[in-house]
Amino acid sequence: MKKFVTLAIILSFLGLVGYKVYQDILSPETASNGPGQRSQAVSVEPVRTETLFHRAEITGTLVAETSFQVAPRVSGRLEKLHVDIGDRVARGEIIAELDSEEFAQEVHMATAELELARAALVESSSELEVARKDLDRSQRLFERGNLSQSELDQAQSVFDVRQSRHDVAQAQVRQRQAALEAARVRLEYATIRARWSGDDPTRRVARRFVDEGDMLQANEPIATIICTRNLKAVISVIERDFPFVSIGQNAVIKPDAFSDLQLEGTIVRLAPLLEDATRQARAEVLVPNPDGILVPGMFVRVQIELGQRPQATAVPSGALVRRNGSQGVFVADRDTMQAQFVPVRTGLQDGRLVEIIEPELEGYVVTSGRHMLVDGADIAIPEGLGY
Repeated sequence: MKKFVTLAIILSFLGLVGYKVYQDILSPETASNGPGQRSQAVSVEPVRTETLFHRAEITGTLVAETSFQVAPRVSGRLEKLHVDIGDRVARGEIIAELDSEEFAQEVHMATAELELARAALVESSSELEVARKDLDRSQRLFERGNLSQSELDQAQSVFDVRQSRHDVAQAQVRQRQAALEAARVRLEYATIRARWSGDDPTRRVARRFVDEGDMLQANEPIATIICTRNLKAVISVIERDFPFVSIGQNAVIKPDAFSDLQLEGTIVRLAPLLEDATRQARAEVLVPNPDGILVPGMFVRVQIELGQRPQATAVPSGALVRRNGSQGVFVADRDTMQAQFVPVRTGLQDGRLVEIIEPELEGYVVTSGRHMLVDGADIAIPEGLGY
């Protein structure tokens, strides 16, 4: 039993020693490639001076440039529906028709009432003309002394009454005329047409909400009509990028559905505020769609150039590494074949390169094998991987 206990203790001790050795090997701070140790194979790239671009890539969704819902202005039963999802419609084309029998009857009734009002106006005009003649005759007799003042006043009173009745008859004609026009408009509203502004002659039906036979209320949607000749990419600009975005800026649109397709767009709208919940501003990018291959709802990536830095000192982004809480790069000394860790302050990043603001760098930086290095480590650069 004592032999087994002794054996277990020995094995545990060996395991601890092996684990400690393994940690020492993997730890970059205690790597075996320090000064005087075996050289670490690395690859290097030169520090370069290039123009760097400040770009933002923002995900967004395509929406129709214009979209509206066709709806009736009056209530009624849907008698005919002439379009369906995906159909092309022309400007002014009939979309649907409501049951128009009741509206047609209103037109007939309004027409009859207008005729009665016009007949009453003719009768009133005749009576007014008689009263005018009587008043003229009475005035002549009064001037000759053949008619008393009271008789003249009575003739004047009759004329005034006839004039008032005539004015009422004229107003009734106008009222009945307006009622007829309103009835005709309601009858016309029973035929629903697709109308829009703009120079595009046709558009497409995106949605249908009703079926023939449905009872519709006024302003209840029948279908959605969209224009896909141009689309809009709706994106959200973060607070950091907002000062660099403006209307009229160019953008590159990459639809996820077409990996090899890139389109040129223009920022046409930018919200003047950041939303409280997200600290982002809505922006809309106009995207041409002449071939009609893009459709609303597609997911896109929008790349916007926010600025550029000419003659910037830059290193490959793969050269950056952290040591003791500081970000820096390993500069390869070609004379001593050692790597010196240099803390740096970075600026613009375009994905491939990173701007180095401080300090001034020159020479070569380690890009591959840097994670195993410590300051002053010996390095070896295989042929073809640098210099």
